[in-house]
Amino acid sequence: MSMPSLLVCGAVNWDTTLFVDNLPRPGEELRVNRVISVPGGKGGNTAVAAARILGKNQVGIVGMLGSDKIADMQHEILLEEGVDVSCLARHDELASGQAHVVVDRNGENMILTHRAANAGLSRESIRGGGVAAAIESSNTLVVIDPPIEVAFELAMQAKKHGKSIVLSPAMLVNHGFSALKDLLQASDYIILNEHESRSLASAEEGVAACEELSSSLGGKPIITTLGSRGCILCHGGRKKEIPTMELASLGLKVVSTVGAGDTFEGAFASFKIKGLADIEAAFLANVAAALKITREQTRGSPSYEEIERYVESDPIRATFHALRLT
Repeated sequence: MSMPSLLVCGAVNWDTTLFVDNLPRPGEELRVNRVISVPGGKGGNTAVAAARILGKNQVGIVGMLGSDKIADMQHEILLEEGVDVSCLARHDELASGQAHVVVDRNGENMILTHRAANAGLSRESIRGGGVAAAIESSNTLVVIDPPIEVAFELAMQAKKHGKSIVLSPAMLVNHGFSALKDLLQASDYIILNEHESRSLASAEEGVAACEELSSSLGGKPIITTLGSRGCILCHGGRKKEIPTMELASLGLKVVSTVGAGDTFEGAFASFKIKGLADIEAAFLANVAAALKITREQTRGSPSYEEIERYVESDPIRATFHALRLT
């Protein structure tokens, strides 16, 4: 079997999702309309999103599960999705990660995560023969919010072998810009949501924060996702705003935004591996994320064929071609 061209390092969780009319306020009790139990976690979601674009055995995941039934289910589900799990270890003393997610009628969410075994990933596990060999044979490494020392080790290993790094710091932004600066500098692309961009910059608005971060890192490509406003790519002193896909015009509606960012990251890295320019990869990743939010499953990312079909529809095709010419 060929080694994966894309490696994803991040959490693998089991999600319990509660659908409600409105998100709760402190001390408020709400009625739950529906409950689903599905696989999730930023690493797992991103790996599956990428595998649905690149194909079976082209994507591998680096992470840590417990030694429990959840781990068994995750292992089987990822294999069925065509994700290589040879670098997905198991912890003897910690349970597999779980998340409890609340989604309101507009698809907005709040997430409570118990990292459990995800936090057991260490520098030593990255230096081990299996992971080191997988990094060496890969094309691109996507790093999504592992323990900070693991993120630095992954970046060092990737740079040692000349591999491209797509970094999604997520909750690592809580360490602050100074603590993350070397990691950010080592990365080839950095993907943040609007809140994360603002937390690392002095700007109060997402677009300005994206520009500031790119400038402070020598013009490095920064992508800030802006929810219903699409995303922005800042690179080399220039910025390019990419509009969102208008779901209503296609007869679609928002169901759950959980996992949309993970879908974006997996799709962006996949389209870069396919040889697309940054602006093209970001546009198609935005389409993939828009399609994901029309589905309630955390890993509800679209297939490559679905993305192609929607991009060829009007007016998305015209927008895509216009962006490619700029």
